[in-house]
Amino acid sequence: MSLMKGLTLGFLLCLVALCFISPSETLAQSNKSAEPVQGDRDQTLKQLLVEVHELRMAVQRATFGNTRFQMLIERVRVEQTHVDVFRRDRESMRSQISEMQSAKPRMEQQIKEAEDGLDRVTDPNVRADMESRIKTMKAEFGRIAPEEERLLNREAALDIELQTSQAKLNELNNQLDALISELKGP
Repeated sequence: MSLMKGLTLGFLLCLVALCFISPSETLAQSNKSAEPVQGDRDQTLKQLLVEVHELRMAVQRATFGNTRFQMLIERVRVEQTHVDVFRRDRESMRSQISEMQSAKPRMEQQIKEAEDGLDRVTDPNVRADMESRIKTMKAEFGRIAPEEERLLNREAALDIELQTSQAKLNELNNQLDALISELKGP
């Protein structure tokens, strides 16, 4: 706003200086020439006022456009951060699901090998120990399915959040493009 006040003040000072610096001798020579000079001054004054008003409106439009531009840029940055976080989290979920899915066959194989080895053990202490380990492995294997289901649900939720955030980001980018086109003008 100080720029606009400064420009307005400058125009007014120029206008006042123009009015007082003009030669007063020509007005004093005859009354007939004073009226057209006064009319010219009034017309010039009106033109200057119109130009000052147009300039003020242009400065206001530029200020408003700049403010909108800065706000959109900041919103784009925030939404891009959201998109990046959701994308990273989704990739992490996919990695955990993949690890879990690859661990299932290994655990099944270990359980099968332990059960096969159980038939060959004759010592009751070793047998009890192996049965305990088999029971523990089966319990761990039983926890994989619910955990895998939880991770799959979380991955689906992250996909939805990512798509929503990406749509918001695309909309903000479209608004930014439209504002840039508007600021460029015809």
